[in-house]
Amino acid sequence: MAETIKEQIATLGDVVDNVVLEVDYQIIEHFSEHLYDSPNKAVEELVANSFDAFATTVDVFTPGPHTSERVLVWDNGQSMDIEGLKKLWWIAKSPKADQRNAKHQGRERKLIGKFGIGKLASYSVGNVISHLCRHGPQFYLVCVDYQRIHVPHEGAITAPVVKLTEQKAHELVGGLFDTPPEFLQNRFEAESWTLAIIEELKVQDLRPGRLTWVLGNGMPLRPDFSIRVNGEVVESKLAKEAAIEWNFGAEKVVETMKVRWSELSRSDDATAHEPTTVASEPINFDTQKGLDPSQPNAEIPYITLPTIGRVWGHIRLFDDTLLKYRSADSGRSHGFFLMVRGRLTNPDDEKLYIPDPSFQTFFRSQFVIHADGLDPALLADRQRLRVGSRVREFEILQRILMGIARVTIEARDQEREEEDSARSALPLQSRIYYRGPLNALALRAPIDDVADFDPLEVAVERKPLGEQIPLSVVNFPDHALQVNCSHPYYAVLESRAGHSRSGREFLRTVDLFAVAERLLEGHLVELGFANDDISEVMDWRDGLFRKLARTYEESPEVIHEMQRTSYPGGRAFELAVARVFEDMGFVAKPAGGSDQEDILVMATVGPESYSFVAEAKGSQHPISNDAAEVSAAARHRDATHAEHAIIVAREFTGLDSRGEQSAIYQECASTGGVAVMTVQSVGRIHAAVTRYSYPLASIKDVLVALETPAQKLAKIQALEEPETGFDYQTLLREIWDRQANEAAHSVVPYLAVYQQTGWKERFEFPDFERRLIALETLAAGRVQVSTQSKVVHLRQSPDLIQHQVEKALQGLGTEVGEAVEQ
Repeated sequence: MAETIKEQIATLGDVVDNVVLEVDYQIIEHFSEHLYDSPNKAVEELVANSFDAFATTVDVFTPGPHTSERVLVWDNGQSMDIEGLKKLWWIAKSPKADQRNAKHQGRERKLIGKFGIGKLASYSVGNVISHLCRHGPQFYLVCVDYQRIHVPHEGAITAPVVKLTEQKAHELVGGLFDTPPEFLQNRFEAESWTLAIIEELKVQDLRPGRLTWVLGNGMPLRPDFSIRVNGEVVESKLAKEAAIEWNFGAEKVVETMKVRWSELSRSDDATAHEPTTVASEPINFDTQKGLDPSQPNAEIPYITLPTIGRVWGHIRLFDDTLLKYRSADSGRSHGFFLMVRGRLTNPDDEKLYIPDPSFQTFFRSQFVIHADGLDPALLADRQRLRVGSRVREFEILQRILMGIARVTIEARDQEREEEDSARSALPLQSRIYYRGPLNALALRAPIDDVADFDPLEVAVERKPLGEQIPLSVVNFPDHALQVNCSHPYYAVLESRAGHSRSGREFLRTVDLFAVAERLLEGHLVELGFANDDISEVMDWRDGLFRKLARTYEESPEVIHEMQRTSYPGGRAFELAVARVFEDMGFVAKPAGGSDQEDILVMATVGPESYSFVAEAKGSQHPISNDAAEVSAAARHRDATHAEHAIIVAREFTGLDSRGEQSAIYQECASTGGVAVMTVQSVGRIHAAVTRYSYPLASIKDVLVALETPAQKLAKIQALEEPETGFDYQTLLREIWDRQANEAAHSVVPYLAVYQQTGWKERFEFPDFERRLIALETLAAGRVQVSTQSKVVHLRQSPDLIQHQVEKALQGLGTEVGEAVEQ
């Protein structure tokens, strides 16, 4: 057996001072064996001291190839002189107790040691602990024998501080290893380091795998701090390939937290402990760069709780249980991982403050939560929290996150079951419609891919295969009919379907439809069509789907929602109409109460501001005069002090056929200030405003004027096709001439151009102004229009601007032509 430091110390150097240990053996026993019953946690405490000393690398050696009878923790951090070693052995008082952040050579760290008792944890590992320090050119050694404290004594116990020569220090370090590590010489020659040595070991179960898990998940691994155990780099074992991963900025987390926090924080319901009052202040969400030291340049989303403060982290959900990753040499991957100042507080307590959860969900969930605000509530072992408002807040947070996980996993499982049912809907036993086509495709595939292919054992699954890949493929090696959810047509149908049960059922039908494409291809092969002809047919069909997808995409989601809800009507239709107006730039406030307007719409555009109420009348059938409730619309307009009222519906009885003679038109005219507009017209105005950036003031007369459908259509077409009938080349030359003459070095008043050069006879001024604004958009900034000052300015010659306008119009024409083709 190798000679211990305790046995050698008298011959190693000169005693220059003494460390005083004013501590009772029972305290040692209590703090080490009771608080640190895991030897791995005891080693972690020594590594935590290395982190607080600004080490960038820590090497841990357990009994094995490098050292057979010791545990060594050697870091390259800021080391200790004589006074530092004395402070190290302050018991129950830490030299960093009042200093929770520290700086060294321009670096700052949140200190993770706190109570000054971490070194006592070593007693759970061995009877003797020594610290060998290099502090500049000096080498100091302190050896503490816990057995001396166990023996009855009077007064304080002292341990000598020995000063070593460099040669003696080098011999001592070399003698600690059976097989010295490669870095020994480089580490020894560094100007500062600390080597903690535990001897006379009391434990034999320091398994490197388990210790690696504890250190990997319990310490703040980051670019400026790394750990090696027996030469192997320690990495976090938690981050596995999750099916779903959220941070605290994810929409589902934010929205659920906002709702559930107010509910639970008012509740007296307690789970793990007695009810404790929780602050009633609202919670807030934001991001901060540098919050995660492992990603110093990343903006990290966080939530601010009333008492704990900033909390950030990750929620990871898995399709399979995480228990399969657990072994005797590793720790858990499931449950809650509470990190305080970058350090895991609960390696062996996966539930913390929640009662027994749904374990089907719990074993498939991973919650990594960073909450430095819990530091004041940590007890001495840094594994338990003092009951109080902070713990109550954390418990509420746990319950909310657990609820999100449960709902999401259950919904995901249901979706997967429903997707699996797509296979059962295939005509598996039909040679004509299924087995024959698949076998025909298999004959064209490489023999190795189809060697064990069985059409009756094929799965139907969704995969993001890429936008350029067809709607579905047969993956023979994986025994799967894969639906390409990246295909534009599938993606747009998925976005329209949503995540409701009916939406998922619709997508299962789409899956079968997509798979049918491959069966059709196989059938063409069976019929003997040439490969080129088959490719042409399938390419044509794929092109058709892509054209259909573009048609969907050209109509924004807000318009689709308005069209969809216009049939059932009600609150959903009111909100959809409000969103369309908001998307155009209006302020739209839905009310919809008893005898209130549906929506108050305001164009807040300074001196040209205006407002109107919009009444959304949904129905499967055309809206009659009585159902339109014109007088109610006028009453709501007056009650809100709006200037106009618009009744929006899919269709109005008699308005198309009788025009100004229809009952609804007559009542609107006699009432005054009330107009009607179809959903289709609102959608077309929205498209024109989006395309040409018309100011809200310029479309006022298109919206609020009482007109027949034919009259309204003419105005909308002028918005959609501002170049039609508009000699913009002549207008550009007139403006350019004025810039060169009477408006030299200035801008041109376009009202004067309108009044003095014949434009007045061809267009009403609002129509002229709108066309000029559209010209600004078509010219891509080469024409600048100020509707407030009524002036215009050309930034290039008319010829160059005309070329740009023609190019823009050609692009628009191509889009229109493609839409007509579709």
